[in-house]
Amino acid sequence: MSAVVIIEHPVAGNCLRILRDKQTATEAFRREMKRLGLLLAVEATRDIACELEPVVTPLDQEIYCPRLRDGRILLVPILRAGLGLVDSFLDILPAAKVAHIGVARDHETFQAVAYLDTVPERCGDFDRVFVVDPMLATGNSSIKTLELITAKGYPPEQITLVCALAVEQGIARVHKSFPEIKIVTAVIDPGLNEHAYIVPGLGDAGDRLNLI
Repeated sequence: MSAVVIIEHPVAGNCLRILRDKQTATEAFRREMKRLGLLLAVEATRDIACELEPVVTPLDQEIYCPRLRDGRILLVPILRAGLGLVDSFLDILPAAKVAHIGVARDHETFQAVAYLDTVPERCGDFDRVFVVDPMLATGNSSIKTLELITAKGYPPEQITLVCALAVEQGIARVHKSFPEIKIVTAVIDPGLNEHAYIVPGLGDAGDRLNLI
Protein backbone atom coordinates (compact mmCIF):
# COMPACT_ATOMS: atom_id res chain seq x y z
CA MET A 1 0.00 0.00 0.00
CA SER A 2 1.46 3.32 -1.09
CA ALA A 3 1.97 5.89 1.66
CA VAL A 4 0.64 8.59 -0.68
CA VAL A 5 -2.32 8.14 -3.02
CA ILE A 6 -3.20 10.80 -5.60
CA ILE A 7 -6.63 10.70 -7.20
CA GLU A 8 -6.40 10.44 -10.97
CA HIS A 9 -9.92 11.30 -12.11
CA PRO A 10 -11.27 13.91 -14.55
CA VAL A 11 -14.05 14.89 -12.14
CA ALA A 12 -11.43 15.63 -9.47
CA GLY A 13 -9.55 17.78 -11.95
CA ASN A 14 -12.68 19.72 -12.80
CA CYS A 15 -13.45 20.26 -9.12
CA LEU A 16 -9.94 21.62 -8.59
CA ARG A 17 -10.35 23.98 -11.54
CA ILE A 18 -13.40 25.55 -9.91
CA LEU A 19 -11.88 25.56 -6.42
CA ARG A 20 -8.71 27.27 -7.65
CA ASP A 21 -10.56 30.05 -9.47
CA LYS A 22 -10.57 33.22 -7.36
CA GLN A 23 -13.89 34.18 -8.95
CA THR A 24 -15.66 31.12 -7.51
CA ALA A 25 -18.27 32.24 -4.99
CA THR A 26 -18.74 30.68 -1.55
CA GLU A 27 -21.74 28.54 -2.49
CA ALA A 28 -19.99 27.05 -5.52
CA PHE A 29 -16.77 26.58 -3.55
CA ARG A 30 -18.60 24.57 -0.89
CA ARG A 31 -20.36 22.49 -3.53
CA GLU A 32 -17.15 21.61 -5.37
CA MET A 33 -15.29 20.86 -2.14
CA LYS A 34 -18.02 18.40 -1.19
CA ARG A 35 -17.93 16.83 -4.66
CA LEU A 36 -14.16 16.48 -4.52
CA GLY A 37 -14.48 15.21 -0.96
CA LEU A 38 -16.70 12.38 -2.15
CA LEU A 39 -14.01 11.19 -4.56
CA LEU A 40 -11.43 11.46 -1.79
CA ALA A 41 -13.68 9.52 0.57
CA VAL A 42 -14.22 6.72 -1.93
CA GLU A 43 -10.47 6.37 -2.49
CA ALA A 44 -9.55 6.70 1.20
CA THR A 45 -11.99 3.96 2.22
CA ARG A 46 -10.93 1.53 -0.49
CA ASP A 47 -9.06 -0.71 1.97
CA ILE A 48 -11.62 -0.76 4.80
CA ALA A 49 -12.11 -4.24 6.18
CA CYS A 50 -15.62 -5.69 5.81
CA GLU A 51 -17.40 -8.75 7.11
CA LEU A 52 -19.28 -11.10 4.79
CA GLU A 53 -22.96 -11.43 5.63
CA PRO A 54 -25.58 -13.65 3.94
CA VAL A 55 -28.55 -12.05 2.22
CA VAL A 56 -31.40 -13.66 0.27
CA THR A 57 -32.21 -12.07 -3.08
CA PRO A 58 -35.74 -11.76 -4.56
CA LEU A 59 -34.91 -14.96 -6.49
CA ASP A 60 -34.53 -16.81 -3.15
CA GLN A 61 -30.82 -17.13 -3.68
CA GLU A 62 -28.46 -16.73 -0.73
CA ILE A 63 -25.28 -14.81 -1.37
CA TYR A 64 -22.59 -13.45 0.94
CA CYS A 65 -22.06 -9.71 0.63
CA PRO A 66 -19.68 -7.30 2.38
CA ARG A 67 -21.06 -5.55 5.46
CA LEU A 68 -19.43 -2.26 6.32
CA ARG A 69 -19.02 -1.58 10.03
CA ASP A 70 -18.97 2.18 9.61
CA GLY A 71 -20.03 2.69 13.21
CA ARG A 72 -16.45 1.78 14.12
CA ILE A 73 -15.00 4.54 11.94
CA LEU A 74 -13.99 7.90 13.38
CA LEU A 75 -13.84 11.08 11.30
CA VAL A 76 -11.66 13.90 12.63
CA PRO A 77 -11.91 17.20 10.75
CA ILE A 78 -9.23 19.75 11.58
CA LEU A 79 -11.16 22.94 12.29
CA ARG A 80 -12.29 24.85 10.64
CA ALA A 81 -11.59 24.01 7.01
CA GLY A 82 -11.86 20.27 7.62
CA LEU A 83 -15.61 20.65 8.11
CA GLY A 84 -15.86 21.14 4.34
CA LEU A 85 -15.05 17.45 3.79
CA VAL A 86 -17.05 15.81 6.59
CA ASP A 87 -20.40 15.58 4.79
CA SER A 88 -18.72 13.84 1.85
CA PHE A 89 -17.51 11.08 4.14
CA LEU A 90 -20.85 10.83 5.95
CA ASP A 91 -22.59 10.32 2.60
CA ILE A 92 -20.85 6.95 2.28
CA LEU A 93 -20.22 6.26 5.99
CA PRO A 94 -23.51 7.39 7.58
CA ALA A 95 -22.89 5.64 10.91
CA ALA A 96 -19.36 7.03 11.36
CA LYS A 97 -18.63 9.05 14.48
CA VAL A 98 -17.23 12.58 14.24
CA ALA A 99 -14.75 14.20 16.62
CA HIS A 100 -13.12 17.61 16.19
CA ILE A 101 -9.64 18.98 16.63
CA GLY A 102 -9.12 22.72 16.42
CA VAL A 103 -5.68 23.98 15.46
CA ALA A 104 -4.71 27.62 15.04
CA ARG A 105 -1.64 28.73 13.10
CA ASP A 106 0.70 31.36 14.45
CA HIS A 107 1.12 33.57 11.37
CA GLU A 108 4.62 34.64 12.42
CA THR A 109 6.15 31.29 13.37
CA PHE A 110 3.73 29.10 11.36
CA GLN A 111 3.57 26.78 14.38
CA ALA A 112 0.31 25.00 15.21
CA VAL A 113 -1.45 25.47 18.52
CA ALA A 114 -4.35 23.19 19.48
CA TYR A 115 -7.39 24.80 21.08
CA LEU A 116 -9.95 21.95 20.88
CA ASP A 117 -9.77 18.15 21.10
CA THR A 118 -12.92 16.00 21.30
CA VAL A 119 -11.35 12.73 20.14
CA PRO A 120 -12.66 9.93 22.39
CA GLU A 121 -10.26 8.21 24.76
CA ARG A 122 -11.90 4.88 23.84
CA CYS A 123 -9.56 4.02 20.98
CA GLY A 124 -10.71 0.40 21.10
CA ASP A 125 -14.13 1.45 19.83
CA PHE A 126 -12.74 2.32 16.40
CA ASP A 127 -11.04 0.36 13.65
CA ARG A 128 -10.11 3.31 11.41
CA VAL A 129 -9.60 7.03 11.77
CA PHE A 130 -9.81 9.52 8.90
CA VAL A 131 -8.30 12.94 9.57
CA VAL A 132 -9.67 15.42 7.03
CA ASP A 133 -8.32 18.85 6.13
CA PRO A 134 -8.39 20.44 2.65
CA MET A 135 -4.78 21.64 2.79
CA LEU A 136 -1.53 19.88 3.71
CA ALA A 137 0.97 22.75 3.56
CA THR A 138 3.75 22.94 6.17
CA GLY A 139 2.36 19.85 7.88
CA ASN A 140 2.33 21.55 11.28
CA SER A 141 -1.43 21.31 11.81
CA SER A 142 -1.53 17.71 10.63
CA ILE A 143 1.35 16.67 12.88
CA LYS A 144 -0.18 18.40 15.90
CA THR A 145 -3.48 16.63 15.20
CA LEU A 146 -1.81 13.24 14.76
CA GLU A 147 0.12 13.75 17.99
CA LEU A 148 -3.10 14.39 19.89
CA ILE A 149 -4.81 11.33 18.37
CA THR A 150 -1.96 8.85 18.81
CA ALA A 151 -1.38 10.07 22.38
CA LYS A 152 -4.78 8.56 23.16
CA GLY A 153 -3.69 5.14 21.95
CA TYR A 154 -4.86 5.15 18.34
CA PRO A 155 -2.37 3.16 16.20
CA PRO A 156 -0.83 5.31 13.43
CA GLU A 157 -1.28 2.50 10.89
CA GLN A 158 -5.07 2.80 11.35
CA ILE A 159 -5.08 6.54 10.57
CA THR A 160 -5.48 8.07 7.09
CA LEU A 161 -4.90 11.76 6.39
CA VAL A 162 -7.16 13.06 3.63
CA CYS A 163 -6.62 16.44 1.94
CA ALA A 164 -7.62 18.15 -1.29
CA LEU A 165 -4.19 19.71 -1.93
CA ALA A 166 -0.75 18.86 -0.61
CA VAL A 167 2.91 19.77 -1.16
CA GLU A 168 5.94 17.52 -0.89
CA GLN A 169 7.26 19.53 2.06
CA GLY A 170 4.17 18.83 4.13
CA ILE A 171 4.04 15.18 3.10
CA ALA A 172 7.69 14.68 4.04
CA ARG A 173 7.22 16.32 7.45
CA VAL A 174 4.19 14.17 8.25
CA HIS A 175 5.97 10.98 7.23
CA LYS A 176 9.09 11.92 9.16
CA SER A 177 7.02 12.00 12.35
CA PHE A 178 4.48 9.35 11.36
CA PRO A 179 5.84 7.08 8.61
CA GLU A 180 2.89 4.68 8.94
CA ILE A 181 0.29 7.31 8.02
CA LYS A 182 -1.41 6.93 4.65
CA ILE A 183 -2.10 10.21 2.84
CA VAL A 184 -4.81 10.59 0.21
CA THR A 185 -4.91 13.79 -1.84
CA ALA A 186 -6.28 15.11 -5.12
CA VAL A 187 -3.09 16.87 -6.20
CA ILE A 188 0.45 17.72 -5.11
CA ASP A 189 1.23 21.38 -5.82
CA PRO A 190 4.77 22.71 -6.39
CA GLY A 191 5.38 24.36 -3.02
CA LEU A 192 4.73 27.15 -0.52
CA ASN A 193 5.10 30.92 -0.68
CA GLU A 194 6.72 33.13 1.98
CA HIS A 195 3.48 33.06 3.98
CA ALA A 196 3.40 29.23 3.96
CA TYR A 197 0.40 29.10 1.62
CA ILE A 198 0.25 26.42 -1.06
CA VAL A 199 0.99 27.73 -4.57
CA PRO A 200 -0.70 27.85 -6.97
CA GLY A 201 -3.18 26.47 -4.42
CA LEU A 202 -6.68 27.80 -3.94
CA GLY A 203 -6.22 30.42 -1.22
CA ASP A 204 -7.35 29.93 2.37
CA ALA A 205 -9.84 27.05 2.25
CA GLY A 206 -11.32 27.92 5.63
CA ASP A 207 -11.97 31.51 4.60
CA ARG A 208 -13.45 30.54 1.25
CA LEU A 209 -15.71 27.89 2.78
CA ASN A 210 -16.96 30.23 5.46
CA LEU A 211 -16.74 33.56 3.59
CA ILE A 212 -14.71 35.11 6.45
